[in-house]
Amino acid sequence: MSERRPPADFAPPRGMTNPHVQTLLPRLLPRPRLARDVEILELPDGDFVELNWIRPSPLADTAPIFVLFHGLEGSFHSPYAHWLLATANQMGWRTLLMHFRGCGNRPNRLPAWL
Repeated sequence: MSERRPPADFAPPRGMTNPHVQTLLPRLLPRPRLARDVEILELPDGDFVELNWIRPSPLADTAPIFVLFHGLEGSFHSPYAHWLLATANQMGWRTLLMHFRGCGNRPNRLPAWL
């Protein structure tokens, strides 16, 4: 059974067609410096998640919001996260990364299996 996919308009820069190079390059480049405000969002079950808002934030209330959900074992400190957050912030978007339970600065209050 063939899967229909919409055409992709992504074309990697010359010399970057190898997906392994695309994955490793962010680890080799210097990461942009990011200032952030950490907001703790309390959840109904008594636990919390951490929201990392990138500063400076655009002044316009109409600025779009870019929300990044990191990958397995990822965090604010992951190279790909830094680059995506910095790029969205430079584009004038309100930008944040949400740490999943157990991936932020503090351990969560509830066991992972609940």
